[in-house]
Amino acid sequence: MIVWKNTPALRAGTTLRDPSAPEYNNTALHCGGDPTAILANRQRLADALQISCDQFVFAQQTHSDHIVKVGYNDKGKGAFSYDDAIADCDALYTKDRNLLIGVFSADCVPILLYDPIKHIIAAIHSGWMGTCKGILSKTLTHLIEQEGCSPANIQAYIGPAISFSSFEIGMEVVAQLRQLPFDVSPFIRLKDRQKAYADNKGINYQMLRNAGVPPVNITMDQNDTFSENEVFFSYRRDHNCGRHLSFIIQH
Repeated sequence: MIVWKNTPALRAGTTLRDPSAPEYNNTALHCGGDPTAILANRQRLADALQISCDQFVFAQQTHSDHIVKVGYNDKGKGAFSYDDAIADCDALYTKDRNLLIGVFSADCVPILLYDPIKHIIAAIHSGWMGTCKGILSKTLTHLIEQEGCSPANIQAYIGPAISFSSFEIGMEVVAQLRQLPFDVSPFIRLKDRQKAYADNKGINYQMLRNAGVPPVNITMDQNDTFSENEVFFSYRRDHNCGRHLSFIIQH
């Protein structure tokens, strides 16, 4: 596990692929595999965090820019079945304590946010489609304008994802990224007339900076999920694979 925060007030991080665990420690119910083993993997995480699985809240991720505020009434949604997860959503946030929210990924960029003053946590899933839609920027704007968060107080974690040098995209994706309201040229490197490389983690880092989050408050994991390794799932590398869970819970 990659640990971002481990304090009495907050615990957050990313689960890893584990060849010795059932389903390689896959934690996502939406990508095939044995549901019983996946639920057992979730139970091991809950045990490690000394909480119950019915404190989990997950979403049915659709590469959208939809943001949903969840609370105690949502306890257990998506925890034991994909069918009752929060529908059509790629960003969850809550003010409530002892609720674990998170996003599943295997190359896409997972982002966790924490405002220790407003006691708000958020989990965002940003693949290239979500990045093109500006899901992180929209989440930050919502938290600042609707929840009164100060960007100076927001702490952010960009989890393991496919790296700049590995993330090959077509020119149609380049065109969509260039529609973002800031200069993305530092995050795109042309390969030839048909292909380019994109720095999805870097673009999301820039969204944090553009919103006013200080660099000192941003932690970026440098791992490349696509590289040959045993500890990361990669959809691009393996196609049929599990997912990491980037999670956050405040007490």
